[in-house]
Amino acid sequence: MLRRDEIFQKMKAEQERELREKQLLEELREELQKEEGAALQRQREQEEIQKRERQKREMQEAERIARLQKEQQRAEEQRMEQEFRRAMLQKFAEDDKLEQLNAAKRRMKELEHKREVERLWKDKLEMYRAEKERELEERRIKEEEERRRQAIIREEKERLLREHLPSIDGFLPKGLVEKPKDLQTLRRTNPTSKPR
Repeated sequence: MLRRDEIFQKMKAEQERELREKQLLEELREELQKEEGAALQRQREQEEIQKRERQKREMQEAERIARLQKEQQRAEEQRMEQEFRRAMLQKFAEDDKLEQLNAAKRRMKELEHKREVERLWKDKLEMYRAEKERELEERRIKEEEERRRQAIIREEKERLLREHLPSIDGFLPKGLVEKPKDLQTLRRTNPTSKPR
């Protein structure tokens, strides 16, 4: 009877030990999953911060370029205006033979010429600015399309790398991953990958 009790107690103790080990392994597995999930969440947050910073830099660069273009356009308009006024006043003076008029009539004609030149210049400037605005809008659309295209390519490349990293890690062509930290990031987001 005593022998049977000892065997029973040993079996019970063994079952309890196996249960504790199983519980411990389950706790460790859950803890590892939590850590991996937290690391992935931190990585996503970091990527979002980097994305916002990149977008901010792109916006600042776009604003800088827009300011520079406006300054260049203002300078070009001033140059065009001076050249236009000079040429038109000279043409009107030659057409009306101002040098042959007396002083009073010449002043009146000159005022008429200036008013007409002002009207013509406003029309010309309006057309010039409309054309420039069309060109800028076309450029903005092309640049935005290119930014979207590059973002899609970048996201797709990262997705493919994450998906296939376990089988290609250690054999990546030079330049496929721009920075070493990018590769480390991909490895963290794909824990099955092992650097070779």
